[in-house]
Amino acid sequence: MTADIQPTYPLTKAQAEEIASLHEADTSELEGRLKDLSETCQSNCTTGFSKCTTHQNEMRKLYQTAYTAASSGRWTSYRPEEYTQDLKKMFDAQASIEKINGRVRKEKLQHIKDSQCTFGPGDHPTAKKIKMRAAELRGTATPQSDIDSYITEEEEKLLSALTSEEQEAQAEYDKSKSEDEKYSYLRTYACTSQPTDTPRDIELRQKWTKLFENKVPYSEILPVVEKDIADAKSNAQILENRLADLRNAQAANNKAKAAKEESKRKQADDAIRRCCSEGCGNVCELNGPNADLGCERCFALKEEGALQDYSWFCSPECAKTNAGSHNSRFHSA
Repeated sequence: MTADIQPTYPLTKAQAEEIASLHEADTSELEGRLKDLSETCQSNCTTGFSKCTTHQNEMRKLYQTAYTAASSGRWTSYRPEEYTQDLKKMFDAQASIEKINGRVRKEKLQHIKDSQCTFGPGDHPTAKKIKMRAAELRGTATPQSDIDSYITEEEEKLLSALTSEEQEAQAEYDKSKSEDEKYSYLRTYACTSQPTDTPRDIELRQKWTKLFENKVPYSEILPVVEKDIADAKSNAQILENRLADLRNAQAANNKAKAAKEESKRKQADDAIRRCCSEGCGNVCELNGPNADLGCERCFALKEEGALQDYSWFCSPECAKTNAGSHNSRFHSA
């Protein structure tokens, strides 16, 4: 891999641990040298350390070296070049050490936020929610220790919910210590085909593979991959919404069609007169001598609007035999 890969957020767990270890060692070394310098001054100078120009200048050199020297693998290597240039200008302008330390603390806090809250290309949706919440907490008075605890607890919950394959992939990523390893992980993630790939997924993987083959830097490939994934999800959602609209329209059309068919069926049923005699149910004549055989009382009630349907008999015999039972059932009140 090319040597021009720039350190890029987010950090893997291995990188975060290594940076923390180096920072602790660097801080301890700086504090040790400052202590030795102070003790030397107190032993040899009568003015006192705070008023000794010689040793104060040496102290500034110690800070300047610690803050602005090349720092491969340190947290400062992840910060913009403008940060180091800003510090150099402050030292050149003889800014106080207190002011310079304040500038360093501010940048370190931003580094912590970027390392904890920057989205990665393979981030689970829940991981992104955790990072967004952590970013919100950093805008409040919440102690850093509480934010760290929140992130750790939520990440452990997420990890336990992942499949064994997802856990294995996450473990491999977390072990990445160098930008080369992160670059390799991103290439594997972006370019390895999956059984569930759609034609669009295949096109994107081919596009990303060409970027890696052309040795495009990690910092340039990462946003391309993230944007392509976001666009693909957005397009998929648009298609899903259109499909849902089509399904709804089809359902409405089917419902209207069913209602129309039901109306036709009812009309057909209404056109068939069936004998009202209990247990008969024969079809009555629509024309002929028996076409008007029916219950006179039902006819009258129908005309008055008190009854919904007429009552017909299929034959004079059925009318004579069942008229009494019909009256007792429907007109006995």
